[in-house]
Amino acid sequence: MLASIVNATLRILTFRAGPQDFPYDPKLTAPLVLLAALATGLQAMPLLPFAGAVAAAIATVAALAMATRFVLRMRQLDARFHQTFAALLATNAVLTLLIVPFASQLAPALHEISANPALIEHPEQMKATLPLGVTFLMLLLSFWSLLVNASIFRHALNATYFVGLMIAFGVALTLQVFVNVIVSLVVGTSAT
Repeated sequence: MLASIVNATLRILTFRAGPQDFPYDPKLTAPLVLLAALATGLQAMPLLPFAGAVAAAIATVAALAMATRFVLRMRQLDARFHQTFAALLATNAVLTLLIVPFASQLAPALHEISANPALIEHPEQMKATLPLGVTFLMLLLSFWSLLVNASIFRHALNATYFVGLMIAFGVALTLQVFVNVIVSLVVGTSAT
């Protein structure tokens, strides 16, 4: 079973398969949720306190589940939820784990910028503070993640790639807002 999960994940990451090619087993949801939450938590750890990183991990997975369920239900394709959600969890976990080392390298620069927002007004100082190669690689991996999610939604909804891309973009924005609200509530509560 593990070999088929890895194979399907790699094929989806390289746009040679869709969520329909992911092994169907509702029992896979729990381990994939844990893997995706762990990856998200590891990515958030350098930037947030522990409680914030845990909140970000839980909120990300929960929001992804709700958004996936909502999108599929709108098209009356509820039966595709398990494979679609599993494919999203597996691929996002892999790409997030690839981002983790870059996020760790970028964290000191981001802390410096948040401590001194005036740096943003001086591009020459920003270049010295922000490692551009690391930033570029993180953006590239994030863009790849968006395209993979678009492909997954396209297949799950029997839609065009453009529709899949718009849905993936909308889901990404919704997740970002939801996670930011939850993290700020948790970090704000734990700070007081």
